[in-house]
Amino acid sequence: MAVADEVAKRPSIRKTPRSDGSVELGYLRMMMLIRRFEERTYREYTKPGQKIGGFCHLYSGQEAIAVGIAARFDKKRDYLINGYRCHGHSLALGMSPRAAMAELFGKATGCSKGKGGSMHFFSAENRNMGGHGIVGGHIPLALGLAFSQTYRETGGVTYCLFGDGAINQGTFSETLNLASLYKAPCLFIVENNGVAMGTQVERSSAEKDLALRGSGFNMPHFHVDGNDLDQFMEGIADAIKRARTGGGPSFIVANTYRFRGHSMSDAMKYRTREEMEQAKLRDPISLYEVSLRDIGLLTDQQAEALEEEVSAEVEQAIQQADADPQPTMESRFEDALAETYPLEK
Repeated sequence: MAVADEVAKRPSIRKTPRSDGSVELGYLRMMMLIRRFEERTYREYTKPGQKIGGFCHLYSGQEAIAVGIAARFDKKRDYLINGYRCHGHSLALGMSPRAAMAELFGKATGCSKGKGGSMHFFSAENRNMGGHGIVGGHIPLALGLAFSQTYRETGGVTYCLFGDGAINQGTFSETLNLASLYKAPCLFIVENNGVAMGTQVERSSAEKDLALRGSGFNMPHFHVDGNDLDQFMEGIADAIKRARTGGGPSFIVANTYRFRGHSMSDAMKYRTREEMEQAKLRDPISLYEVSLRDIGLLTDQQAEALEEEVSAEVEQAIQQADADPQPTMESRFEDALAETYPLEK
């Protein structure tokens, strides 16, 4: 079975282009850029003379979710907040590959000035309120952001991303309960790649249908295809509209698959070769490429040109980040909150 067969089986979202093709090709290019960035990150992390340290969690295979959210995202009033697998979302919302790679290299030009590393990509100018390393620790922060949007009557939406393992944290239940009571404009989106680190969902969740885990909070709860960009964008559209118009939050399970391990030390012994080969038939980039070819928006030459463009962009980002300066010793005291009690008047 080929990728084209997988595309043919899916429900049809559209038969004709929505535009001259520039929008759709932009989506494809961004998914390609994220994939290339992550694969080059893997190489830089694992080669001799390693320039990337600390924990590092790659997003390869889940690109359609990040790009689909970015396509619906309003940078004037929305927020996004994330767990530690945050590279893809940051790039999709507008972070430059150089700022992202420089952060991985621990350079002063990084998005968090070289102090955060892989798990802490922040970009306030893009309304990206950062990646967070504590599992489930950022979910209550999403509610705070969404509450501020309600209080200020901005019509904004907060997109809160986390993995299937975070559902088992107490912060998940506490936050969704309050979010429903407050009718907070928040989309709680689980990027369900099937495993929490290396533990399959059926071994970690008593209820295997993760969407049902949201049934106790009086909010819409449903699955979407996290590997098919068109399906994902269509699937979250009503939830976004509901949030913007005062209808409250939604709980969404975006089913996807990661092609790399949980982190750089994960050999993925819990996955078989056959499973991996089957998953590649639903690679989000390949699915979207076939979809665009079917409606006449993509040729072999265009696809090759996009691949060359993103490869060159990532390579340039690596060269620039490598040449960028390290943070100064004095800067370690900057951007840190320090308070003395009693507070001075």
